Amino acid sequence: MIALVPLVGALAIGGEAGVWYVTKQRVQGAADAAAYAGALKVACDNAPQPGVTCNNSQPYDYRGKQAAAQNSFCNTGDTSYPGSKCSTSLPSGISQSVQVASLTTWNGVSGQYVQATITQTQPAYIAKVLGLTTVSVAATAVAGISGLSKPPCVLSLKDPITFQGSPTLTSPTCGVASNSAADNAIGFKGNSGISVDAPSYTVGGCSQTGGSQCTNVKTYQQSVPDPLSGLSAAIGALKVPNDFPSKSCSGSTIISYEAGACVNTNGNPSLPSTALNGTYYITGNLKINGSPTITGTATLIFFGGGSLTITGNPTIQLTAVKSPAGPSALSASAKALMKDLLIYDDEASSLVKVTGSSTSYFNGTVYIPNSPVTYSGNSSGAPSTGCYQVIAYSVQFVGNTRLDNTGCISDGAAKPNVQTVRLVQ
Repeated sequence: MIALVPLVGALAIGGEAGVWYVTKQRVQGAADAAAYAGALKVACDNAPQPGVTCNNSQPYDYRGKQAAAQNSFCNTGDTSYPGSKCSTSLPSGISQSVQVASLTTWNGVSGQYVQATITQTQPAYIAKVLGLTTVSVAATAVAGISGLSKPPCVLSLKDPITFQGSPTLTSPTCGVASNSAADNAIGFKGNSGISVDAPSYTVGGCSQTGGSQCTNVKTYQQSVPDPLSGLSAAIGALKVPNDFPSKSCSGSTIISYEAGACVNTNGNPSLPSTALNGTYYITGNLKINGSPTITGTATLIFFGGGSLTITGNPTIQLTAVKSPAGPSALSASAKALMKDLLIYDDEASSLVKVTGSSTSYFNGTVYIPNSPVTYSGNSSGAPSTGCYQVIAYSVQFVGNTRLDNTGCISDGAAKPNVQTVRLVQ
């Protein structure tokens, strides 16, 4: 019987250690929730999106402590958070500590982080025989906040991105993204001629009829916000002639806002070989057909039913205006979104087709949020020092289309403000 005494003591201490372990699990869960909630607040502040409201009435550390309180851990006397499950009076000998802090480095890596450390100190009972009067059970969690490192140079806002035939897309510094939730959010039809060198990600899945193209596509990711969403309302609100006091333009030649502040309203002009210079507001249907050569630095804005059609085998070499001009009805924030805008077309329910010669290029952003865009023929991307971005309802690359964004730099594309939060500890 005497031999059983140490055994019973060991079992008792083991049982108390089991209680500590359970407490440790609860403390760790609360720390994880606190770090994540605090980081979400930071991320929302970093990247406010249309239709998403950040509760700015409280800072990130409040949100972290609120999440801890909802998991039953609070600083003494600090229990009045919404949804709190903390007791206003803890049992004798038990105390809790919740600390939420911002970090600029973690594990040697610079960045934005939120760290939560939670401790519960409680009396030791059977473990007193080992000289312990109290036991502190602590846990730390760290959540990292990061932005989208490579803004997509091809962004489909609604329907899938499709590659068919022998297209070549070289875009290593800016990716391909589809907000479609379909199984074929990025779809490869055929195998032998498709070449895609670009970081690719989708909200939905990836489909292929052969080969291994889907291997390099990250599927079931978060949606990429439309970085130019504010333009549709701003440009759609423009009135003719109220916001354009000068004369309307007609004929086969279009005139820039800078040269006459007019709106090109002629029904279906076909643009001849010409050099464009400036910002063009167009409510008619502009065609580039046959084999003209269109060059210059320009921004083409189609609104109020205006649209662009490119067919035939033209040579198009256009670079976007850095700061497009416009009527005073456009706010400063709208004009800021127009930086590097090459083509804007708000027409819905029509297919925009783009073809061109092997020397064609677009240098800037093509924004067609309400219509699918198809690139075919020999249409190609930006010159070696430029960046070509297309943001559209959906995008198709067919035939032997080439899009080369090798020279695209970080500020050469409209960058969606995407923030990702994940626990790193």
